[in-house]
Amino acid sequence: MKVFYDNRQSVACKASLSPSAGKPAQVMASWKKLDITFDVLSFEPLSAADIAVAHDRGYVDDVMSGATENGFGNRDPEMAAALLWVAGSMVAAAVHTFQTKETSFSPTSGAHHACYACGGDFCTFNFLVIAAIKAHQAGARRVGILDLDYHYGNGTDDIIQHLDLSFVRHYTSGGDRIAAVGTAEQWLKRLPDTVREFSDVDLVIFNAGVDSHLNDPLGGMLTTEQMARRDRIVFETVHEIGVPICTSLAGGYQAAQDGTIEAVLRLHDATFLAAWKVAMAPGNKDQSDSWILW
Repeated sequence: MKVFYDNRQSVACKASLSPSAGKPAQVMASWKKLDITFDVLSFEPLSAADIAVAHDRGYVDDVMSGATENGFGNRDPEMAAALLWVAGSMVAAAVHTFQTKETSFSPTSGAHHACYACGGDFCTFNFLVIAAIKAHQAGARRVGILDLDYHYGNGTDDIIQHLDLSFVRHYTSGGDRIAAVGTAEQWLKRLPDTVREFSDVDLVIFNAGVDSHLNDPLGGMLTTEQMARRDRIVFETVHEIGVPICTSLAGGYQAAQDGTIEAVLRLHDATFLAAWKVAMAPGNKDQSDSWILW
């Protein structure tokens, strides 16, 4: 299993409820403590022109120059520079997975609220859509964005509609959709069929938000066990339908009084382990000698 990470994609964001900007480094440190094997691969940052395949070029340039605020509500040049690496990580993972069929991760967050010409809600550039476009340019006929963050991916929908991206299949759960189904258990029961709707795509980009956890201050419906089942269903079902998958971490806002995010890191650990167990199963693309039973 492959992880696309560079230290330059992680930068602490001061005075923000979201830990997303500085989360990649913490996630990587946590994953390296897990008793599993995976490869960390390098990649190149995107350029402003690359970002502009999914965004208004004026908006991109204004964020990069500090003329307008980023999705975190500041004009920090260090954060602007990191955003090119953040998006580069997701694009590298998506293109790699499409071309090799290997499961991959981009330890990144903060995409699906970024619209064509604006950011917000901790999202600046929509690297989910950028990655889908870049994978399409690399030969993927159809690309799926499976967004199971607690919140509605309004920015993704906005860009798809604005650019008429008919090759993108987009599902966004959103808290309201989970509630509309009824209970969390009823939503989980339907999830395999939801994932099977992506059987006609060449790549699934999974936005694995952990703000769906019931203790999250900005979300809250699924227990820890249900979150683990959610991820297991996704990775097992995409394997069943034969579609390669790459994963972004998305939201998660549980924090202790001292500001640490151990609860969020444990949930991201669980997502990573769920993917690893399926990817490394005997006979699968990423098979290795290491295998842990459920």
